Amino acid sequence: MTQARDPMAPAGLAAPQLAWLEQLPASVVVIVGERIVYANAAALELLEAAPAQALVGQEVAAFIHPLDLHRVLGRIRHAEGEGGANPPTEFRALTCRGRQRVLAMTSNHVEHEGRGGVLAAFLDMSERAAMERRLRETDENFQRIMNTMQDVFYRTDAQGITRYVCPAVKNVLGYEAQEIIGLPAAAFYPDMRERDALIAAIREQGFVHDFPGRMRRKDGVIIDISISTQALRDEQGQYAGVEGIWRDITPRKALERELERMATHDDLTGLPNRRDILEQLERALEQRRDRRAQSPLSVLILDLDHFKRINDGHGHAVGDRVLRRVAEVVEGRRRGVDRLGRLGGEEFLLILEGSDAAEAYRAAERIRQAVERAPMDLGEGLDTQLTVSIGCAQATAEDRRASDVLERADRALYQAKHLGRNRVAA
Repeated sequence: MTQARDPMAPAGLAAPQLAWLEQLPASVVVIVGERIVYANAAALELLEAAPAQALVGQEVAAFIHPLDLHRVLGRIRHAEGEGGANPPTEFRALTCRGRQRVLAMTSNHVEHEGRGGVLAAFLDMSERAAMERRLRETDENFQRIMNTMQDVFYRTDAQGITRYVCPAVKNVLGYEAQEIIGLPAAAFYPDMRERDALIAAIREQGFVHDFPGRMRRKDGVIIDISISTQALRDEQGQYAGVEGIWRDITPRKALERELERMATHDDLTGLPNRRDILEQLERALEQRRDRRAQSPLSVLILDLDHFKRINDGHGHAVGDRVLRRVAEVVEGRRRGVDRLGRLGGEEFLLILEGSDAAEAYRAAERIRQAVERAPMDLGEGLDTQLTVSIGCAQATAEDRRASDVLERADRALYQAKHLGRNRVAA
């Protein structure tokens, strides 16, 4: 008894072969003379052929995107002519319902009724193609953002090696991105302790926000930066590096420093102002109390003699020049550990660290003589001799506030004035 042949099977394919093709998860078709003569169940489903005759018996060109048709037909003709197997290729196919699919095709020669044919297998790559398209769009969007950023986005590995940095680094550090990638991020820090503190904070918290730091530009200039970054973890949860953003805040830090200087320094002389020098005295007294062995501490209050006459006779501009000149003279006579500030008007305060009463008196006398001998050019050919009266006081164990020692120094200053000025009193 002769076995009935499946009407979808080409004559050259035996039933066992057909049964095997029907079990394949991949889509398989047989093409002869550029016409589809067989399609397995997976191919019928993929190309939405219902009934099967919507695909089988049709010209293969009807299911290939016009822009890919020349290339795909060329491969089919190559296999039909016993040119051997074709390497995999991707092309856009059209289903029986007009939907577009992206297929990966491999093809090889097959004999059918004495004619060369093609056995072609397909995999649906539409999802992968869509995913790749989304990835390309994501990458293009990311790169567009990176190219327009003013701040610097970066990423390092667990060893601190820079693996990515956006082009904005050129405007901030002067380096092209490719000059930095592959180098340790630490190479651009002027002080490794700042880098170590950053990494320690990230490891402890997992992230940092507006973390302060500094970097060295290509021209050697040190800039202030603010870093916001987070730790990266691998699939095992292990530390894998960091990624984040840092920005150049040098102008902001310069403004903050200037505002701080303005808040703590006298505009005229550049010395610490009244508030700051008194705070320094408070801290010095507090530190002295905390020490078991109390080192001596003395203060001098300096007051220019007859300063009102200069202001009244020559104007405040001349008076300002005199105050600046006296500040220069006293500043030039103080030791590095001593601190000088302006209390206001023509009064100055000098804090003498480690000086007892006798040493303070000698220091005050040297300053008095230096002021007396210093030329005071008032401008417009005018000059004068300026003198200063100084009151000395030494801090005691009973002093709890700056005002305690200042009251004694102020009384000594009054005594120096009372005794005729241009002298030191204690």
